[in-house]
Amino acid sequence: MSRVKEVLSVSLFPKRCRLCGEVIAPDETYCDDCRNAEKVMGSVCRKCGVEKQYCHCKRDKFSPSYKGFCAPYYYKGSIVKGVYRFKNHGFSELAEAYAQEIVGTVHARYPDITFDIVTFVPMTAFRKWRRGYNQSELLAKQVAALMDIPCLPLLRKIRHTKSQRKLTARERKVNLYGAFQTIRNTDLKGKAVLLIDDVKTTGSTLSALAAELKSEGATVYAASFAVVCRDKK
Repeated sequence: MSRVKEVLSVSLFPKRCRLCGEVIAPDETYCDDCRNAEKVMGSVCRKCGVEKQYCHCKRDKFSPSYKGFCAPYYYKGSIVKGVYRFKNHGFSELAEAYAQEIVGTVHARYPDITFDIVTFVPMTAFRKWRRGYNQSELLAKQVAALMDIPCLPLLRKIRHTKSQRKLTARERKVNLYGAFQTIRNTDLKGKAVLLIDDVKTTGSTLSALAAELKSEGATVYAASFAVVCRDKK
């Protein structure tokens, strides 16, 4: 009878990879692809978050408003599949593992920073309603709990913007201009704020948000679960 229950349990509630949500064997934690997913290692650019050998910040004259950015994984392979499921197919349970990876990377990259607040990339109310949740907010709450500091909604999106995916760097800046605003109910002077997103592509959104927080006196660092590297496909 116990064997029947076990088979039914596996059939109805299969174990899934912690990073991509793929069905895996009961004694596994990650699928083969995620076990071998490429992590960001070694000497890393603090502006773009990729290894310095792949960095284009100097050539692109990229000067973000945040003081530093880091991510544990490159956005490629099974990590892309996992993030897509997390954002668009209700795999909200992936937030736990993603947050653990983010916190480990933040501690490794910023060992001397004592963060006061965790916050997140906001969505418009309509988009959050349509999706059911803000994936960046889910991540930020998990990160804050692991770091034992408050997670506060410091920013709001006050107008709809186009998807950033296919826009040039200049078009991204124009697209984001005036799209965000701080929620003025928290004193941010002298505070170290950790800004969380799921994926960093160019950094335009994170930089725009960091600029808003900086205007209120905060020092801003950013982190995400994955980072796009144009030299890694």
